[in-house]
Amino acid sequence: MSRRRLLFLGGNGHSPARLQPARDALTAAGGAFELLEVACPGFDGRDPAPSIDALLKEILAQIEAASAPVYATGIGGLLALAVRARADTPPLLLQAPVLWGLERRFMPRLLRLPPLRAAAVRLFSLGAFQRRFWRTHVGLPWTHAAREGFFEGYARCAAFTDLFRWIGPDWLRQLEASLSARPGALRDVAVWWGGRDTVVSTDELRITEDVLQARWPLRVFPHWGHYPMLTDPQGWVEAIARELQ
Repeated sequence: MSRRRLLFLGGNGHSPARLQPARDALTAAGGAFELLEVACPGFDGRDPAPSIDALLKEILAQIEAASAPVYATGIGGLLALAVRARADTPPLLLQAPVLWGLERRFMPRLLRLPPLRAAAVRLFSLGAFQRRFWRTHVGLPWTHAAREGFFEGYARCAAFTDLFRWIGPDWLRQLEASLSARPGALRDVAVWWGGRDTVVSTDELRITEDVLQARWPLRVFPHWGHYPMLTDPQGWVEAIARELQ
């Protein structure tokens, strides 16, 4: 991997608040690398893309412009692989990616139904739900500076429901065919996971590797959850800096 730059592709509802603690830690560490972010259409108040094809084209354009290794987390991992099916891109590091397990997990299947997608958006605005989500999946004090921006990211994510609408079994079959036609698309991929991740388990990786007939190196960080750049910013920055050497 290149030493000096990293391009971050976030998960559903991503906002800059999720990366601010890591940026602060990066500054304190003397700026060991430059942390860039993909500005996805439909995220953080930006106008949504009209289709997943348009979304992937924009992501690819930003990856090509940055010319840096890509760190993709959550649903960003699946989007990064979909971009790989279209063009050669720099090395890819997936952290707790949401991949082919989407077909099997109960909640994603429910959210393919329009009324439930709309209800999910409203759910993320409810204080009781936010407190439970924050306590279960993040684990930082409710007073943490990033908390408000974290949930504002969902409120400002017009793509939140689009992704559940676009990404389903038929689309995944098309992606499988596209990846199969480009064997190199599955190379230079590594995977990180938090040992305390309560959002996505490593079953996601096993399901995906079986479908794609690929094997990717996996590194598990025992004390990380799903959002290490937020909950262990110093440790995350140090791990990335070592990876970029």
